[in-house]
Amino acid sequence: MTYFINIDFLNSLYRELWWNSSTELNFNLTSTDYWNKIQNEKLFNSQIDIFLKHINQFPEDINRRLEWKEDFYNLIDSTIYKNEMFSLGTLDKTMKEEFIISTKLFIKKCKNLDSSLSFEDIGQALRNVWIVNIFQKILNLPMKLTDAISGYSLLYPYTDNFLDDTTVDLTTKKTFNLNFSKRLKGEPVISKNPNEDIIFDLVSHIESVFNRASYPLVYESLLLIHNAQERSLLQQDAITLPYESDILGISIEKGGTSVLADAYLIDGSLTKEEEIFSYGYGFFLQLCDDLQDIKKDLENNHMTIMSQLAGKYPLDSITNKLINLVYYVVNTADCFKYSKSNELKKLIKDNCIQMILFAIVDNREYYSKEYISTIEKYLPFRLSYIKNIKSKLSKKFKTLSSSYYGLSLEEVFLFLLED
Repeated sequence: MTYFINIDFLNSLYRELWWNSSTELNFNLTSTDYWNKIQNEKLFNSQIDIFLKHINQFPEDINRRLEWKEDFYNLIDSTIYKNEMFSLGTLDKTMKEEFIISTKLFIKKCKNLDSSLSFEDIGQALRNVWIVNIFQKILNLPMKLTDAISGYSLLYPYTDNFLDDTTVDLTTKKTFNLNFSKRLKGEPVISKNPNEDIIFDLVSHIESVFNRASYPLVYESLLLIHNAQERSLLQQDAITLPYESDILGISIEKGGTSVLADAYLIDGSLTKEEEIFSYGYGFFLQLCDDLQDIKKDLENNHMTIMSQLAGKYPLDSITNKLINLVYYVVNTADCFKYSKSNELKKLIKDNCIQMILFAIVDNREYYSKEYISTIEKYLPFRLSYIKNIKSKLSKKFKTLSSSYYGLSLEEVFLFLLED
């Protein structure tokens, strides 16, 4: 198939940028001293406790529940919005409110579509919605959740989880990919199971917004991410050596095409500069994911440029390359039309770098002790605190009841999302 999107140019561009990215750590973050880390830990603990206490105070009296909900959002406003530790302090109020509205609407759509979707699956899809929301602001457009955006975002838990499932053989996955490709091309295809029913219907959500004849690049971008997903099957069930297969190329294309499709689903078209940035944004987010998933990928014999090296060589240098790539791609982007572009760029960089830092701590056995010592300076918490943060949060959340006056905990959360 001939593509109008110059995928070869984008792949070559980011392959070259990756190899040219320095292996030296070039941070642009402020270090956090010991006592400020202690204060951050106390603040984080107290805020979690406050939120959980408020959930546990869900009123029996139906007439008091709206007031309870309003108090909950006031808590959010006084913590997440106003505290710099949560990385939202630089954004204007309108953008913050649009984030909340988009999030609430998407979760409601998820539950209306498939009530069996877990909050973990919804969270996976929601992350993509947030990326689209960020890109809408980059283009100086209001954050708006369309059927096309929600439909594409929901494809993630249904397709990714199936393709990543190690209990499903490669032949079955390839058969699904063939049918899914036909559906994306607009060709007639019959679904073979309930999962395919939902996936093929989600494509119709995109079709309801973008006519195929009028917006061919939208569907081309969807086929590109689909083709990248097919190539990524090469990463599964095979322990490979560096250069034995093009693992870097797979990461570039899988990540790049993902956010490229996000960007096309906003308004149906992109400039060359917008294509370039969206591809780079997707590429470094993919590497962030690969860094987070090292242990799981090693366990499942999924090869990425991170898992290939983990345990064989310290990941210090390759992680520095990733950090430097994030800064370069965002700093040099010239497609930002938002009036507060510097603040928006800072948000993107800070959130990605924090994601990387926490992934480093989670996979610290694959780094040199000197590197971990250096990285610790830039963490908001002490290393000892982060090591136990998951177990501590799990223990705190166990203080929540399974039901409140006839409503399950999930129904209470859904009540918070109602208008």
